[in-house]
Amino acid sequence: MPIYEFQCNQCNTKFDEYFRSASEQKELFCPSCQSNHIHKLFSLFGMSSGSDGNGDSGGSGNCGSCTASTCTGCS
Repeated sequence: MPIYEFQCNQCNTKFDEYFRSASEQKELFCPSCQSNHIHKLFSLFGMSSGSDGNGDSGGSGNCGSCTASTCTGCS
């Protein structure tokens, strides 16, 4: 089941939407302001292939769990 990330052009709210298949089409509305002026975001995901021996999983981000050079999901 594909999950896509969207952002509202009106209030800038980001939200995820689940689809039954990649070809499914449905009209989407912002969960905050109910606007239908939204756009799909380009999402990346990270995968770890194991530890490098230092407790770091090998990613280049600060948390070590993602492969992006910046990770907004890490604190």
